[in-house]
Amino acid sequence: MSETTLGFLSTLTYRADAKRQICWLPLGGIYWDDEMPDIRHLMNIPEDDRNQIFRLFTIRLRLWKGETLPDAEQQFWDTTYSQVPSWAFFRRQQISDDDQHAQEEAERSAAEALEALLADADRVSIIEKDGVQEFSATFDLTKRPTPTEKKRSWWERVFTRRRVPEN
Repeated sequence: MSETTLGFLSTLTYRADAKRQICWLPLGGIYWDDEMPDIRHLMNIPEDDRNQIFRLFTIRLRLWKGETLPDAEQQFWDTTYSQVPSWAFFRRQQISDDDQHAQEEAERSAAEALEALLADADRVSIIEKDGVQEFSATFDLTKRPTPTEKKRSWWERVFTRRRVPEN
């Protein structure tokens, strides 16, 4: 991350009274209002830096679930922590049962929201880089669906390979 972004993150210091928030996209989970800038400022952060911030949130979710991190993720986590140890984000490496329940519910709701958003897409693609997923959807606004046509969900279209008949 750039020095400017790291400097900004260091201003986001821990507050015991911070409110837990839910973000369906792009985080797909919970965070606290002392950990993230408001959306206007977030959108002014260079895209690469913003994606690295999102990557850290993904890593933290894995830590909350008790997963062992791959070396590259652990190194990225440790390096960023050493650069901005005062960032409130790093104060919540463990969460309460109530927070864990809220996280699980946020993940379910985010998946449902994404499903609804992409349900009518003609083509959906997902690109993952450094733990951050980028979604792209194409909608053909000129075609008219037949009433009996049942469309597969976006995740079936993305993750299910079509079977090729055997010869």
